Amino acid sequence: MAIIGKNVIENLTTAMYEDLRIIYREYIQNSADSIDKAIQQGLLDPGEARVEIEIDADKRYVSVRDNGTGIAHGDFVRTMSSIADSTKDRAEDKGFRGIGRLGGISSCKTLKFSCSVRGEETISICAWDAQLVRDILVDGQRNPSAGELVDMVTSYSQDVCDVDDHFFLVELIDVENSSAELLDEKRVREYLQSVAPIPYATGFTFKSKISEFAQKHGFIIDEYQVFVNGDRLFKPYSRKLYEPHNHSKKAYDELSDVAFEIFKDSDGEVLAWMWYGISKFEKQIPVINPMRGIRLRKANIQIGDENTFSTHGFYKEPRGCLYFVGEVFAVGKNLIPNARRDYFNLNDTCRLFESTLRPLFYDTFYTVYHRANEYKKALQKQAELQVTQQEHSQKIAIGGFIDAEDQATSEKKIEELKKAAEKAIKTIETREQKESTDHVLGRVYSALRSDYAPSHSNSTEEIPVQTAPCTEKPKSYITQTLTKYNRREQKLISRIYSILKAILPRDTAELVISKIQEELSK
Repeated sequence: MAIIGKNVIENLTTAMYEDLRIIYREYIQNSADSIDKAIQQGLLDPGEARVEIEIDADKRYVSVRDNGTGIAHGDFVRTMSSIADSTKDRAEDKGFRGIGRLGGISSCKTLKFSCSVRGEETISICAWDAQLVRDILVDGQRNPSAGELVDMVTSYSQDVCDVDDHFFLVELIDVENSSAELLDEKRVREYLQSVAPIPYATGFTFKSKISEFAQKHGFIIDEYQVFVNGDRLFKPYSRKLYEPHNHSKKAYDELSDVAFEIFKDSDGEVLAWMWYGISKFEKQIPVINPMRGIRLRKANIQIGDENTFSTHGFYKEPRGCLYFVGEVFAVGKNLIPNARRDYFNLNDTCRLFESTLRPLFYDTFYTVYHRANEYKKALQKQAELQVTQQEHSQKIAIGGFIDAEDQATSEKKIEELKKAAEKAIKTIETREQKESTDHVLGRVYSALRSDYAPSHSNSTEEIPVQTAPCTEKPKSYITQTLTKYNRREQKLISRIYSILKAILPRDTAELVISKIQEELSK
């Protein structure tokens, strides 16, 4: 008879997770399965289902409670003493390995499970001496089998409750100092907002459009009411994209629309579907945006993180993953999350999933953000020409040049910008012709034109690109307005201004010259 040693318990508990907050996900997915069954059995209406998490940092206490079916008293001991022997359906249930409930063992002195089912007046209780588990695991003198270890550290009892009660409660009592992240309510909330199967934030503009697409195609987005210390959680998607600004944040881009894709196998069976946001793709989305990146989800529970697709080679450039925001919902029954839930079990369906999605990620997404950048730069070249021409004309009108050399430099710059603008027009026309039927790039170009096109026109055909140099002479040079100085002194001042323009940044030089001019004019 095979002997399974105690180290198996270590692999399933203290060595299982890099981020301890993952145990919240494990308990929530078990709660979700229990709630699903309660709804199927008519014990609950969907609107009544709740998963309630309580975190008390002062008492070093955590609890996760749901109002699902619970476990009947007669099945309780067998169920709770069985490790990695779940009867759940891998294709249907969210938690199916029978190991997730052990996650809390690494983080507290006592791990306690309590539950009841409707129709029974009994609360069934199982308590794990988590501290003793860890002591035995590191004790070289004690080597019980995995089964013997479970029997040594668990105890069972019961209490009474109302006959109509039905719930499952997990309690982490005396959370260890080394597991303080479990007591950090803010960090736990942020983690669960990304990972848990919860609704989109109420203010997310495209929430309804995503739901309508799912309903139209018969896709289900599993959503549950999850609370942390009484506050309900939502996925924090936003139309706006933000960047840090003065210890706060400011919007630099926004989603103008969302696009959808459905991925099928050769038999027409759906492997996955997704939505992703269409923005101006200005740059990699800063970390201040909590839902950046394309997230992979199964049963609306996140698999991995914002870098999962990049980690598994879906993008041509690793940086490409952070230009986008969106979600891929895995549907295929054989797309089974691995034990760590950072990717799928590697099987034929997983490989098919990869080969089916990769063209979109590897080629299309790469093209989108590169074309957006190319188009934006072309518009900026045109806008720069227009601004420079306007500044030149204004200086001509008011006598704003320092001297003839300053004016000539400005005229030379305009000629260079005209050549660049001519190339930019060709780039814009080419892009618009080639992508005229591309919905995504069409929306990107439209948004970029609204921000970067020259102010007098949104049509590239109307943008003037003159070829003749500006030869109009100014009414006077700036130093000639200093009438209390003679011509020799004015020339000296002009030389000083020229030196300032040569050694200082443009804005700084203009400010300094303006201040000197103001003082000399008094």
